[in-house]
Parts: sequence; C-alpha cells; structure tokens
Amino acid sequence: MIVCSCNVLSCRQIKGTIAPDGSGPRTAGEAYDCLGCSPDCGRCAREVRSLLVEARAACASQCHSCASHDLECAVHVSVGLMMAGIEENDDRVAA
Repeated sequence: MIVCSCNVLSCRQIKGTIAPDGSGPRTAGEAYDCLGCSPDCGRCAREVRSLLVEARAACASQCHSCASHDLECAVHVSVGLMMAGIEENDDRVAA
C-alpha cells in the first residue's frame, strides 16, 4: 500500500528502514532521509510514524532473546530482511 503519494513510498519501504535489531529512524523525517527523499505535503507523517512503531514492535516480539545474547537471532534477521523486501539471493546479503 502506498503511504506517501508525493514520494510514492509503500508500507514495506517505510518498515524496511528499521534494522533487524530494532534500530533505525524514529521520526518520519528520519525515515525519509533513509529512503533518500524528503517529506513534501506532510499528510503521511502520522502514518509513517505509526508504521515505524509497528515495525519496531514486530522486531521486539519476534525474538525475546536477541537483546540478551551476542549472537544474532536467525528468526529476527529473517523478519528484518522480509520487511525490507530483500531476497536471500540479493547481492547485498551474500557476503
């Protein structure tokens, strides 16, 4: 679903700015910076903030042990990649 019609940004793109560890932008402006654009009319700012909160909550609820262990949680990372829309065979993931 398109959230920002001015920049043609989808829910997936907004949620994708949140890293698997839950870090990332806290404001709509910061999310726009991550996506290489800037807010125009501002009508979507409230929805963008809600999506950021929702994505952060999804990260926290996926794996309760991530914060207490040094190793990354495979489930948590998979959810983060899925939310970012990155495929496993993408060059950015293969290293």
